[in-house]
Amino acid sequence: MEPNNPQESCQENQTSMQEQPSFMSKPSLSTITRKLTRFLSTDQQLAQDKKARLIAKRGRVNILVSNVQRRNLLYLSDLFTTLIDCKWYWIFLVFSASFLSSWLIFGSLWWFITWLRDGQEHGSITCVENVNSWTSAFLFSIETQTTIGYGGRQITTDCPEGILCLLIQSLTGLSLSASLVGLIFAKISRPRPRSQTVVFSKHAVIALRNNAMTLSFRVGDIRKSQLLEVTVKLHLFRYQNKRDNEKVLLDQIELPLKISPGSEPDYEVRPFFLTPLTVSHVIDEKSPFYELSAKDVRDADLELVAVLEGVVEATGMVTQARTSYLPHEILWGHEFCPLSIHTGLANNRVHLDFSCFDKTYPVIGNPKCSAKESQEKNESLYMASNGLDTFVPGKERAS
Repeated sequence: MEPNNPQESCQENQTSMQEQPSFMSKPSLSTITRKLTRFLSTDQQLAQDKKARLIAKRGRVNILVSNVQRRNLLYLSDLFTTLIDCKWYWIFLVFSASFLSSWLIFGSLWWFITWLRDGQEHGSITCVENVNSWTSAFLFSIETQTTIGYGGRQITTDCPEGILCLLIQSLTGLSLSASLVGLIFAKISRPRPRSQTVVFSKHAVIALRNNAMTLSFRVGDIRKSQLLEVTVKLHLFRYQNKRDNEKVLLDQIELPLKISPGSEPDYEVRPFFLTPLTVSHVIDEKSPFYELSAKDVRDADLELVAVLEGVVEATGMVTQARTSYLPHEILWGHEFCPLSIHTGLANNRVHLDFSCFDKTYPVIGNPKCSAKESQEKNESLYMASNGLDTFVPGKERAS
């Protein structure tokens, strides 16, 4: 069913895509038609790419939640996680506002304590030396909380309220500083950026492989450090259009996968993730793609979400890489081009070529009908070639 040499087929496709324009000759009618078709298909591709999806191609969750009661209170109940999920400029804005507010509040408090002591009838008591205005009290508040201590202003032992204010402000400054350091460390050490070096193929493919229709996608890691305890899952989300720009989620189905022809399908495969993997889903009687033809898949309202989880070798944290495939990103009758491995180089290392990671080639003779129809045709041909009764779907084959 496949070409004799897939590598040559991939090279031919790559060469045909690199057409050199001719500026000396007039464009023919076929050239104009081809360019117009390519232009229209490009506009259609852009319109399809703008279609809303649950998971973006680079793994970002593309969901905005609305109409949730007390949502702000729920976010504030877990303030630490809310701040970690915020952008960096929001974090620095919140902490800058917190530090500035504490300096202003305690600066005003120091000025109030100084003014109160100076206004006593039975002689004034100096609480803070060289604090004779609100500006000097504000500067003393900054020096106290940041432990700068220029030496020009200092508290005395004559007013207990000043000592109590000093203790409270010192504890407040330590709490804010510790919270900022802890939040920045937690945000920097998150394992999410590690998933950016895990790449998925731009398209998923459906082709006849080992006498069975198979849905496949590719995943690889371009970083040298290895992910440990890797698991791969594939989820199918199916929708039903209700009104304009509104649809209903019908179901979410987890599809069984396998990474080698002889292995048994499982809902969670655990490969040795050293080189790029081609993860496959066999379209059998239990598969939701069993009754879908090439046209049905192209017109279906569905989304495939591929998920890879693994433990980061350097930190021991779990990271998750995701991507999604819409119907126009599922190529029927295509297979992935094989990847080249170069050995025997000067540095005595194996070089893996990722130039064909996303490239596919058409499989000759791949059926356009559904897996169910293809199986029924094969059963009918088998029965006819052996002189048996005509196969009827739903009934057992005569022995």
